[in-house]
Amino acid sequence: MHWRNFFINSALIVTLGLLVGFGMTFNSSTSWFVSEFAMMLLLLLALPLLWPMRGHLRFTPNHSTMIAERPTTRHLTLTQGKWLPNLFLLDAAKTSTWHLPVGQRTAKVTLQLPRGVYDQLPFTVTVTDFFGWFRKTLPMQLTTPITVGPVRQPETAAKIATDFSQKMAAADAGLPSDRIKNFREYFPGDNIQQIAWKISAHADSLIVHDDEYEGQTAWTLLLVVTPSLPLESALSLFASLLDTGIFSGDGYLLDQRLTRIPRGRQDALLAGFHPEGVADPAALVNLASPQHHRAYLVMAADSATAKPFLQTLSPAAATLISLSGGGDHA
Repeated sequence: MHWRNFFINSALIVTLGLLVGFGMTFNSSTSWFVSEFAMMLLLLLALPLLWPMRGHLRFTPNHSTMIAERPTTRHLTLTQGKWLPNLFLLDAAKTSTWHLPVGQRTAKVTLQLPRGVYDQLPFTVTVTDFFGWFRKTLPMQLTTPITVGPVRQPETAAKIATDFSQKMAAADAGLPSDRIKNFREYFPGDNIQQIAWKISAHADSLIVHDDEYEGQTAWTLLLVVTPSLPLESALSLFASLLDTGIFSGDGYLLDQRLTRIPRGRQDALLAGFHPEGVADPAALVNLASPQHHRAYLVMAADSATAKPFLQTLSPAAATLISLSGGGDHA
């Protein structure tokens, strides 16, 4: 019973006691009618709690995605059951309570959850009558599931992204051209592999061709999922690398399937991810087509695990992150 109802409840107890005593004292049809009316009032107060509410008492969050282990405030609005007088939300540790009085149906709650998809939050909802005499306890169901993406490692991801960008910039000169944009005269510092020797022989000067690279759109992030992979830390780093923005294309998860993870949707798609089977390099044949991708950042449990996948991706440039030792190499 909430303290704000203490005085009104005390007055009601005295009033109902007098009404029942009135019927017993005078023992007449009128007096017993008054007493029975008082008892009916009690039943009417309890009636809303007897209504089957499990399928109707649901809350809608203002945002349906979160990041794991990061305290986040969400507004949870009761979508049905607005006729209920009082609601109390109690967290799983039974340390914090939010009271929703009559007319208020939105609770401001701070959540901190592990990675996963939640149709039900670790709260209990206690429904009471207007005076707080009767109560019923229900789980906190959601109309829209909350998806909690992996934990983030922004500092580690930023360092890896910087190293990867530098390696790919250095490797650009040795990679085959996607398209030849035009020809121009050679300038000191140009890559000699861009010299068009046949044209230079006719022009009697060194001519180079400008290659039109696709840039970041061709850089691909690939996570190889195997039984030896530390899954949670791998997903955490995978999502953090997509956050950096150096991959303007999609990321890929490879177990028995090849799962595309569009950048910007990693939290929603990784929240409920569970690996299936063992990764097979054969699944990368189409992904490794030179016309589509030319550089990869491959995440694997260790170098030995990654070797057959790197061979499949060849001749594209690849950088490996070994999650067993934390190092990376080209």
